[in-house]
Amino acid sequence: MAQVMINFRIDEDTKRDMELACKEMGLTMTTAFTIFAKKVGKEKRIPFEITAESHAPQRRDSAPGQDPGEPASALAPRQERLEKLCREIRRSLTAIHTAIPASITGLPMERIRLLSGDELKDKAAGASTACQTLFSSRNADLLAQKDLTILDEYEDGLSAVSRELLDVEGTLIPILKACPGGDGGDYTSWQRRLEGVSRQFDELIAVMGRFMGSTAPRGGAQGARARIQRAAGPVGTPYVRSAVDALERQLLRCYDSLPERAKARLEADYLPTLERALGELARAERDGAEVAAEAALCLRAAGVLSQVLTDGGRVQQEWNRRSLEAEVEALERLAAMRGDVAGELDQPD
Repeated sequence: MAQVMINFRIDEDTKRDMELACKEMGLTMTTAFTIFAKKVGKEKRIPFEITAESHAPQRRDSAPGQDPGEPASALAPRQERLEKLCREIRRSLTAIHTAIPASITGLPMERIRLLSGDELKDKAAGASTACQTLFSSRNADLLAQKDLTILDEYEDGLSAVSRELLDVEGTLIPILKACPGGDGGDYTSWQRRLEGVSRQFDELIAVMGRFMGSTAPRGGAQGARARIQRAAGPVGTPYVRSAVDALERQLLRCYDSLPERAKARLEADYLPTLERALGELARAERDGAEVAAEAALCLRAAGVLSQVLTDGGRVQQEWNRRSLEAEVEALERLAAMRGDVAGELDQPD
């Protein structure tokens, strides 16, 4: 029977994921698509369920029931990072499993083969499914009610898993390629490392459980973070978003250790300056104007706020000694910041 060529486009991540899945099943993408086409032609139906959610495009910067700039916009970068980590983990596991030649035997290698090919792959798939479910549109309102610091802990755990697997991949595969086969070689250390990764996955399940049972704290670090997220929500300049994201993480780490006086000043003076700078940048972006100056102001405001958070412990000690010098230094730094940024923002349009 004559064959025909069919050309169509799919996004790069989808292609990469399908190539990995097909490789694990011993198929090519052409074979997989041919199987799909034959089944559709024979049964006159799509051979899996399609729902409105699966094909309706979802905006990552907003969700039903949320204001623009509220959690959905702040969660989009986190969602992208988690999805990227899941892809990297699956890729490393596939690379490790497919690199093991059948000629290498022995109990440690059999355990490594089982871990990379089944146990860890199943746990990685579970993490990927959990992330997809978590960020589905039906959970948008739910996420707004949770403690996102626990989700950051989950992301850190996945990142640790990804780094460990990448290191195992980089050190084990060259040794496997050089091994002549048989029961030679000691692979116990890699076996233990992969078993450690398996335990890390188990711990992540507990972290996700804590996140789903959590409640978003009000005020404090979370309240300050929410103010930054609202202000940064409409901003699209990538390097500013990256700086704000880093500032949010630092805020969650350092806020509780700040003296009460520093917290009050941060919320009353420094945060409003950053909010106004971000508002000006969002307005310039919306108007299609040049944004370099506004973006620079945002970076300067974020840098000053970061310095306040970093110096919190030192300032606490100086305030405890009622150091007039520390008080003057803090006031001068604030005055310089407000003169450079807030003064420019107060200029009429």
